[in-house]
Amino acid sequence: MQELIDDFVEMNTSGRVLELCEKYYDEHVLMLNNGTVFAKSMQESYDKQKECVGSVEDFEVKLISSEIEGNVSELVFRYRMTGSDAVISEFTGKHIQTWEKGKIVREEYSTIS
Repeated sequence: MQELIDDFVEMNTSGRVLELCEKYYDEHVLMLNNGTVFAKSMQESYDKQKECVGSVEDFEVKLISSEIEGNVSELVFRYRMTGSDAVISEFTGKHIQTWEKGKIVREEYSTIS
């Protein structure tokens, strides 16, 4: 499990969000964003994230903390993104992921600040 998490973190911090979506999200993943359903499949998540990623000019991500208990991981990242409109967004996001057979079947994302 640690190797999967390490690879997920490396892909996220290097800005390969769409690749990690295809590699690690189960076809029927349930994704929540601040308590609201974001996507009910890998393809829906990919399509929504593609829109966002396309408008980002600069993407900086730093892992703040990582905890694994059984098949659940909790990852906290500090994000800094500059959009094509030069607007900078900075926030901390927590991802609580449930893994099965090397894939994320559920992810609860919340913005901390």
